[in-house]
Amino acid sequence: MSKVYRLIEDGMQDRFHQSRSKVQIIGGGFGNGKTAGACVKALKLVKDYPGCNGLIARATYPKLNDTIRPEFMSWCPPHWIRRKPTKDDNTAYMTNGSIVNFRYVSQTGKTTENPTSNLLSATYDWIIVDQFEDPEFAHKDFMDLMGRLRGNTRYIGDDRTMPQEGPRWMMITLNPTRNWCYRELIKPLHDFKKGIKNPKLMCVMDGKEPVIRDGKPVPLIELFEGSTWENVDNVGEDYINGMTSTFTDTMRKRFIDGEWGALSGLVYANYDEPTHRIDHDVIVGYLRQLRRSGYAPTFIEGYDHGMKVPSCYILSFVDDDNNVFLLDGFYQAEQSMQRSAERINEIRELYNVDTNKLSSIWADPSLFKRTPSPVGGKVGDTVANMYHNLYQIYMTPGANDIGSGIAKVTQYLALVPNHEHPITGMANSPHIFVSSGLSWWHNEITEYYWKKNSSGDETDVPIDKNDHAMDTTKYLLTNRPKLATYVGKSSDPPAYLSWHEIDRNEATTLPRHK
Repeated sequence: MSKVYRLIEDGMQDRFHQSRSKVQIIGGGFGNGKTAGACVKALKLVKDYPGCNGLIARATYPKLNDTIRPEFMSWCPPHWIRRKPTKDDNTAYMTNGSIVNFRYVSQTGKTTENPTSNLLSATYDWIIVDQFEDPEFAHKDFMDLMGRLRGNTRYIGDDRTMPQEGPRWMMITLNPTRNWCYRELIKPLHDFKKGIKNPKLMCVMDGKEPVIRDGKPVPLIELFEGSTWENVDNVGEDYINGMTSTFTDTMRKRFIDGEWGALSGLVYANYDEPTHRIDHDVIVGYLRQLRRSGYAPTFIEGYDHGMKVPSCYILSFVDDDNNVFLLDGFYQAEQSMQRSAERINEIRELYNVDTNKLSSIWADPSLFKRTPSPVGGKVGDTVANMYHNLYQIYMTPGANDIGSGIAKVTQYLALVPNHEHPITGMANSPHIFVSSGLSWWHNEITEYYWKKNSSGDETDVPIDKNDHAMDTTKYLLTNRPKLATYVGKSSDPPAYLSWHEIDRNEATTLPRHK
């Protein structure tokens, strides 16, 4: 190589170079060696698969030619190159017959369902996409590029772990972000490592069935993460110290430490999915145990109405420690009022909610305003009255003040040092937990950002788009929930036996009561 490439044994770069996965993602902080690592690995493929056809892609032409192309050329030994890339032909031709195509994404019809891409003009043996989190890229680009990995160039090296043809790998570099890259690629893998099933996880397949190893599917994707300090020998301490001095706390966590959750501009920056998300069956088991122990949880509901935009309904319950559990609900666009009412009643029935003891649904205050009738310009009935008169669904205006509503949700999300987790009993627990079944809630809270003004500074108002689940949660918490009330049982056991009552088929851990 034309430069010295330093690897820390068992460091991020070393693990990346040892990877044999179909999709290899290298992420983390600025300057941690992502792009250099990808270029060096590409050069090894160029050498070991002579005659291969590779793609190195970036979002725009300036980014391509100013970043990864010169990086690749700086690592490539000059005598390997038969012809360098030119303005008219942005391709490097190697003396052993290998070809490296430098391309940028140029999509037309970006708002359509089937955009076309500048990257799909050939069949490739391997692909590198640099900074895949750039906004010009879409999930469809990833899927399309996977379909172009059809090369069958033979391997001539002596490493038996390498594919004998292809190798048909996609290598991706990116910085922490919460766009489609996180939702579709990173999060499913994070969930897998935590033992959480995520249907979006891409797995190795044997025909139509996933390959199982140690009782688990084998992921198709391998992720390598590291802070900027992973590459300190190459970038120098002065570079890192300079970023540390100038970056805000959130930017340091994201762009130096390489943390996916530290994203500037999130309204609920204290949301942490492993902390606030609980498996649906565990929440249901906890609800059953509360009832078996003689407690009557308080059920509270929230509703945000929409026609073209989604209608959102959430059923939750509160235990005796003021923990709120978002249990079930729906998030559906273009749903009629009748169907929404039916689904509300179906969800209530599913969890045996006593509607005689149920308070009114906390709903969007705009549902209580009369609007002009589409016929004759007369003033029509309110949506709330229509739910009441037609479907016996009762609603009360929820709190609509943005600042106080966000403050209350933030308070419930916050970790409290002396507050015990209702399932595990561990300290430092929040007061709100959300079922794993409400995937739309978890997706929306990670994309709920503050608006920015013309100077790029954040305002005190969130972006008014795709916020229906967040609004519903705000309405739901209008009144601080009551503590669960002990109603007694017909045959209560002695107090010293009450902690031994548990149906292990219904909950993995006994609920804790003070």
